[in-house]
Amino acid sequence: MPKLKTQSFEASMNRLEEIVKKLEDGSVPLEESMKLFQEGTQLAAACGKLLDEAEQQIVKLTKGPDGTLREVPFANEDPE
Repeated sequence: MPKLKTQSFEASMNRLEEIVKKLEDGSVPLEESMKLFQEGTQLAAACGKLLDEAEQQIVKLTKGPDGTLREVPFANEDPE
């Protein structure tokens, strides 16, 4: 499988949508369909990785002892 160049989440999702439309259309020959499918699975994995990385950067909100919301950093971050 060829390695995809790094691109933005939005660009990856747009390309993935193009691939899905082509595959659903059914007019693409089998060999090209297989290449598109492989590219699509790589894009889906890359998008998943980008989402996981973004999630790790988000600060969790939890309730404090008095019931108010407070920010709590993820476990891999240093407390301030």
